[in-house]
Amino acid sequence: MNGQRASSSDRLRAQRAATRPRFSSRLNVAQTGLGAWYALVVVFLFVPIATGIVYSFNLGVDNKQTATLTGWTLQWYAAAWNDLSLRHAVEESVIVAAWCALLSVLLGTMLGFVVVRHRARRVRRLLTLITYLLLIVPESVIGISLLLFYAVTGVPLDTATLVAGITPIGIAVVALVVRARMLTLDRDLEDAAADLGATRTATLRHIVLPQLAPAVAAGGVMAYTFSFDNLVISAFLTTPQTGTLPVYLYGSLQYGPSPAVYAAASAVFVFTVAMLAVAALLYRAMRQRSSSQGFSPEHAAQTACA
Repeated sequence: MNGQRASSSDRLRAQRAATRPRFSSRLNVAQTGLGAWYALVVVFLFVPIATGIVYSFNLGVDNKQTATLTGWTLQWYAAAWNDLSLRHAVEESVIVAAWCALLSVLLGTMLGFVVVRHRARRVRRLLTLITYLLLIVPESVIGISLLLFYAVTGVPLDTATLVAGITPIGIAVVALVVRARMLTLDRDLEDAAADLGATRTATLRHIVLPQLAPAVAAGGVMAYTFSFDNLVISAFLTTPQTGTLPVYLYGSLQYGPSPAVYAAASAVFVFTVAMLAVAALLYRAMRQRSSSQGFSPEHAAQTACA
């Protein structure tokens, strides 16, 4: 009897050993295929951007852009910088993005906290649905709806109305980042502080917010980048006095592609990538700093009760 069991187990091991190389080869083929598909997607997305960056340095012929690379120059960047309308659009974009990022951090952090910690499950689900809807609804629908609302209520279009139109999406971005971080927090720290008499305000200030800081900072940078680059909503809500950089770049294309436009678009792309890199590095650095300091229930409670 024991011999039969041993022989059956040996056959089972042999079958597993025989099928393992076949499974490993299929897995390698699948991974190779996914890697090739990912490479094609990256090439499809970034080759046009790289082409625009290269042609922003093209000398051209008779101060006009051509499809032929005739030389290298920085004159188009200088021309873009000396364009007063372009500089005004950059200033307007910086102001709008700064206000949107500030409001998004304040309101998005509170929304992300409530989505996770509210006692009523229905409220949590409703707020989560609203948060996702802000990102799913097409920006063209948001833009035309806000334009109609401002027209009906008699509110004139200015920088404030543009900020009010873009900020909700930034709030959703920050809220989702904060929500993801809230789900990983250790509730034992807050319970220990409460057991030792710490108030909710002190616990929030000394325990919760320091752990949320990396997510809040990263979400704020992402909201700033989104607001700075927003085109669709801005196209509906801007005026000649409040035109942002994306709207200016899009409007300038009606006169034909200009090398200065390529230069400005390349600068915006580099700025966007730099901001996202800063967000990633800031999030990583603050997470490492928080983990290296080492939060323990005793330390957290003592800090909150101090």
